[in-house]
Amino acid sequence: MRRIKPVYGFWLIWIVISGYLGIFKALTKAPESVHQGAQCDRACVAWNYYHEDMNFFMPRVSEDRQSEGITGMEFPIIPFTVAVLFKVFGPHDFIYRFLLYLLVSLGVFHAWKITGLFIQQNIHRLLLVFGWYCSPILVFYTPNFLADAGAMSFVMMAWYHLILRIYGVEPARNMRRFALWMSMAGLLKISFLIYGIAGFILLFLWHFFKNPTLRVVFTRHDFMWMVVPAVPVSAWYGYSGWLTRRTSNMHFLQSMNPADSVKEFLQNSQTALNNWQESLYRPGFFMFFMVILLVLLVFRLRQALLPGLAAALMLSGFGAIWILFNHQFIYHDYYFILLFPALFFGWLFIQQLLQEQRTLLLGCVSMVIGVAFWVIPFMNAGHAAHMMNRRYAKGDYYHQNAFAEAEELVSQADTISKVIPDGARVFYAFDNTPNTALYLLKKRGVRISRDFGPEITADILSKSRTKYLVLNDTSLWFSRYEPQLKTGASKVYHGKNTHIYRLP
Repeated sequence: MRRIKPVYGFWLIWIVISGYLGIFKALTKAPESVHQGAQCDRACVAWNYYHEDMNFFMPRVSEDRQSEGITGMEFPIIPFTVAVLFKVFGPHDFIYRFLLYLLVSLGVFHAWKITGLFIQQNIHRLLLVFGWYCSPILVFYTPNFLADAGAMSFVMMAWYHLILRIYGVEPARNMRRFALWMSMAGLLKISFLIYGIAGFILLFLWHFFKNPTLRVVFTRHDFMWMVVPAVPVSAWYGYSGWLTRRTSNMHFLQSMNPADSVKEFLQNSQTALNNWQESLYRPGFFMFFMVILLVLLVFRLRQALLPGLAAALMLSGFGAIWILFNHQFIYHDYYFILLFPALFFGWLFIQQLLQEQRTLLLGCVSMVIGVAFWVIPFMNAGHAAHMMNRRYAKGDYYHQNAFAEAEELVSQADTISKVIPDGARVFYAFDNTPNTALYLLKKRGVRISRDFGPEITADILSKSRTKYLVLNDTSLWFSRYEPQLKTGASKVYHGKNTHIYRLP
């Protein structure tokens, strides 16, 4: 009987795991759930490339009150690629989600390939990779619209080639590939460039090891390729910052957001962990894992040096980002995706130390560790699947759409598209996020949130050149705004919460 090749076995199990975790059910959904606004910000860039202008260097969002919506942002290769696919297959949210799923699949596959450089038994490799991957945050943002999981995948691809170079396998080729994939990671999310810095330090330390069995001599070309990712990343984010200043569009964060004091830093850190610990892994497991990892890194680093040193350097880099962007971690779970390459090498380090080197342990301790490596991946998978369901369960705490009426914009999209003709600009009230309602309507225009007063609303409306007024709260509009604005709008559509008026 022919045995299934390990690589085919991986892909088969990956597909089964993806289905179990609920990834395939999410592929056909519009932007929804946690950080729906941030998802729509990215999704609308792809739609505007497709619908308005394919100029790669002029990404734009749907809220066009300022500079036609043109804005600086992270390297928009994903929304641009999606727009190209829209030209071929039509604009479907499935395309965006599926592209991210494919990219993350490649990242997980390269994590699997990295384990093959350290672990002999394929079942142990699978348990490690899927035990690491089955985090609710990582699973949710796999078929999504944000670039963070894609950037993480490029890091895993880059580090696979870096480790091959350390082992002396095709040095020139693997360094070029490291530079390419690390550049892509930094372009998608500049914070992921910390893993390029960690790789540079790892190579530097390895070059000067006194132990002749460990020492590898690296050339100036190796270090040159390590520096290469900084060039395109600096160039793009320099251009992106210039574009933001030129257009005065601040849709995407491009600056640090640290705490103002040590006390505030500690409070922010505690709040962030309380908010998202359940979304990292099973409650309590993440903190337990981190304590075990840090203790073993301090006392046993030399006994599994390469994965241990990689984990230590990566955690140090993440610590720097945690300090520089401290406020962001309170409200943005996807910032934690930056941590996962470090967690992977932490898993690998612990596995090498406790599973492969059992002579370090005694009797029942060794048995407990062995059982844990089998049980934890299944526990994490069950928890991740449960949390994925909660994030798409209407009314659940983790669902958190940008506003309650967003669901109706999706369910009634076909009907609304017949009321508002293609190309017509709309004025939407009320949406606290810049692009959620506009993207779900597949329209360009302006929006106001509930804290916009009648005076500023009148100024926005007079300059907006919109033809349609879309409301999700008619009582608020007609009691507070209409008496001063006197739009004279006539109703053309009446839904449960969505009401459309034509402006004279």
